[in-house]
Amino acid sequence: MSGKRVVFVDCLPGVTLDEQLSLARFGEIGLDRSRPDTFERYLHELEPGTELAAAYIGGSGTSIPTAVRKLRGMAQFTKTRVYVVGDAAGGPVPGWAEALDVEDILAPAAFDGFGFTDTLEIGLRAYHSLILDPLYTDFYLDMTWNKIFDWFETTRWDWRELDLDRLNPELMSPEEVDFLTEAAIIEFGTLPGAHNFLREWEGETSFSSWALSWGAEEARHSLVQARCLDKMGIKVRSKHALYKREPYPIGDTRAGTLTMNIISEARAAELYRCLAAETKEPVVRGIWKLLGRDESRHARAFFVFTQELCDSNRESQIAALKMAYVWLADRSEGLKHPAGHFYPHSTSAKGIRRIEMIKDDATDAADAKVLQMVRRLVEDDSIESARDIKGKLRSLI
Repeated sequence: MSGKRVVFVDCLPGVTLDEQLSLARFGEIGLDRSRPDTFERYLHELEPGTELAAAYIGGSGTSIPTAVRKLRGMAQFTKTRVYVVGDAAGGPVPGWAEALDVEDILAPAAFDGFGFTDTLEIGLRAYHSLILDPLYTDFYLDMTWNKIFDWFETTRWDWRELDLDRLNPELMSPEEVDFLTEAAIIEFGTLPGAHNFLREWEGETSFSSWALSWGAEEARHSLVQARCLDKMGIKVRSKHALYKREPYPIGDTRAGTLTMNIISEARAAELYRCLAAETKEPVVRGIWKLLGRDESRHARAFFVFTQELCDSNRESQIAALKMAYVWLADRSEGLKHPAGHFYPHSTSAKGIRRIEMIKDDATDAADAKVLQMVRRLVEDDSIESARDIKGKLRSLI
């Protein structure tokens, strides 16, 4: 027995089961029967690689079926969806149902006619939802999203900290106004970024939930800088946001995508810091400081999610190192970022490069912080440069 299977234990005696059921969405599904006294042996005899998607187990009254206990006592079947079939359907849900992760208690009549296929599809959909996430946790609050939420939420800046009416355009040089304009436009890259995170992390909820918070924060970066420009009589055209609305190709690996964003955020943080240090306009200076702090927080959060993937996972470590090398090895054309690669009809690439020129060593300072994170991702304190990353890659591949 191999492939994806569903088992019926001590239930539906009047239903004749075919060996397989073909479902448009899930393909061929093997159907098995087992008795309570042989169910444990059935589980042990499943071939390696077999996916036991769902188990429908007969039950009477409110007592716990023995087969449910046996299934939940074996860690490899944590994701198997369990349904109890019996006369308790429609009544109060017993406490053991939640404790043993039982999806539902069904009446035998639920399988009559087309109900058989419909009921199995519901079970298979539930199972399929759990197998796409390699970092699946049984309980929601065990997710990394919950672990970083309080820190992330309590360090968010408040609009009430800002008083744009105090902005003095006369203290801004033409070059600084240009930087402010370009920074506002560059930040529109949040739209495809958030879109692509949800596409690439399909079937996952922890990082995806954080990505929504990240996107909401990043969207404020364009807004607040555009409002500053508006106070100066400069209107930012909406075309700049629309130029970046189309999603760019999603990454090949999640660890690689996250590493790219660690570097992007770290460099952005340093560039905002440099802009804030140069300007004499106090309101804009304060805003650039806040945005730089945001980018630093984002880099840190991206690192937490990357480390989760890289812990004891050689393939993720290799993917992270490859992306780090691509970004850090050659900076002759400035920042390597999707905004520059995938939106040639936007001014972002040139704008990033102009902002980079404000201070020669800004990117060096950011990349030094990135290298600290890379060392932690692969547990190698000897990595000090892009050349060291290349050497580490050779040792892993």
